[in-house]
Amino acid sequence: MRNIFKALPAPKSIIIWGLLLSLGWVLGGCQWLPLRPGDSGLEGVRPSKSDAYYHYLEAQRFLLAEDAEAAAREYEEALKYDPDSAQMETELAALYQRMGEVKKALDHVTKALKLDSRQQDAHFILAGLHVGLNQLREATAEYERILVLDPENKEARLFLATLYAQQRRYAKAIRAIQELLRLEPKLVVGYYYLGRIYLEMDQLPEAKKELTRVLTLDPKFVPAMFDLGTALEKEKQYSRAMGTYRRILKQYPKNARAWISIGRLYLLMHRVGEAQKAFKKAKELEKNESAVIFNIGLIYLEQKHPDFAIREFRQLMENPRFKERARYYIGLALEEKGDLPAAAQEYQLVARDSDNFISAQLRLAYLYYQQKKHEQAYRLLDLLKELTPEREEIYLTLAYFYEDELRWDRAIVALKEGLEKSPSSEEIHFRLAVLYEKKKEVKESILHIKKVLEVDPENPDAQNFLGYSYAEAGIHLDEAERLIRAALRAKPESGHIVDSLGWVFYKKGQIDKAVAELERAAKMMPQDGTIAEHLGDAYLKQNRPGDALRTYRRALGLENANVQDLRKKIKGLESHTKEIDL
Repeated sequence: MRNIFKALPAPKSIIIWGLLLSLGWVLGGCQWLPLRPGDSGLEGVRPSKSDAYYHYLEAQRFLLAEDAEAAAREYEEALKYDPDSAQMETELAALYQRMGEVKKALDHVTKALKLDSRQQDAHFILAGLHVGLNQLREATAEYERILVLDPENKEARLFLATLYAQQRRYAKAIRAIQELLRLEPKLVVGYYYLGRIYLEMDQLPEAKKELTRVLTLDPKFVPAMFDLGTALEKEKQYSRAMGTYRRILKQYPKNARAWISIGRLYLLMHRVGEAQKAFKKAKELEKNESAVIFNIGLIYLEQKHPDFAIREFRQLMENPRFKERARYYIGLALEEKGDLPAAAQEYQLVARDSDNFISAQLRLAYLYYQQKKHEQAYRLLDLLKELTPEREEIYLTLAYFYEDELRWDRAIVALKEGLEKSPSSEEIHFRLAVLYEKKKEVKESILHIKKVLEVDPENPDAQNFLGYSYAEAGIHLDEAERLIRAALRAKPESGHIVDSLGWVFYKKGQIDKAVAELERAAKMMPQDGTIAEHLGDAYLKQNRPGDALRTYRRALGLENANVQDLRKKIKGLESHTKEIDL
């Protein structure tokens, strides 16, 4: 998401549309349009309307001259004479949006919608402004309103699908695109976005199917080739992924991104020398060499080659645009190497006015904590709270430290302080749900996980958490199953979610189904003690005490094992069974 989708901008055609409209007025009746205020030849039209027309035409003239500020002034003058014009308010809002004057754009688009709530162009502009402010749910609501006004508006439906995907509301995103494709079955971009969504969901067969369809319809659709290569990489089909990237180079030999993808693929295949040659080729081809170097550094870091990453990032220290970002990532690479003092030094050097400053300071606090310098870590977080109290990561980091020390109540206080600054924070609500669950305060835990689902109704981790909480409590079991199945559709390879489904069946008394799902979960996550314990419980209910005892004993040595409960279960089985055929 991992926002893979960038929300599409609001349409810019509205200004041109306004210009064409004004030309229509001129061509349709130029003999009676005034050339200056008060010089009106219009019979039966008030002078104020005549003045409005004059200033409106002046605005169009300045637009043609690319003088946006003068055009805006003329629009403002025109609206003084015709304050009830929703169309002019909309056009002026679009102009201010283009100029980056967000507050003014919001003011005028709001006025336009008060004058005419069915003004689709105004809804488009308002949606675009909300996207720019990262107010995705508000933007979503605007596109939904457009579709109420015009159910077949393809542009709105595509924008809406991308917003749903950004918010991980994948089921809605898929339905929106499928409806778009029903309206226009050969829309290549529709199949492309559908493939992207499936790729984000890690539903790789579906992603490959849609991306392959795109390339059948348009063999030169390069973004689909890149995404198909990514899907093949995730399946570890490296030869086929390499063929896809080579296919791009066959059509576009100077595509630097293809060479970077090939280099990353060679690293995955542990062929470092060939990766370096591919990266060198990318640098030769790309005019913006610094951006290529930065991306190559990120790839080396991602693939656990910190020395190579540091070498790339060091090349950017003389570039003001990349210097601070490079310094931050050098710190991460040094952490990866285990050189914590050197990493701390890099984080301390990140400039205060850099976008990476807070992230660097948070890493520094984490390093202090790791080195048992707890007082320094807490003091630094307190300073960051004073500096940027709105940053939720500060409260999450503070809560992490308290949680690590088993000071759960202090962690909860820290998170609630963060919640005052960010009331809709999914991550803070999620962490609160986890902490209350650890404290066995089920009601509070469920309250906070429901808050996550209010913000993001299709969050699979929250769906699984709530469904499992219901199952553990033995309540709302049908709803628990529905939630967990929805989570599993989004994350079909998650052993945790498969375990939750098996546990719901166990609680429902559907033991054969429970055993089938829990065995599947145990194969997916063989080192998880909780899953193994669940499977032992199911075997016992299935009247298979030997299998249950064997599974409990194995669970004792696994991660997340509840050792005390397991020992009780093992002792109980051994004492009630004289001789079990193991």
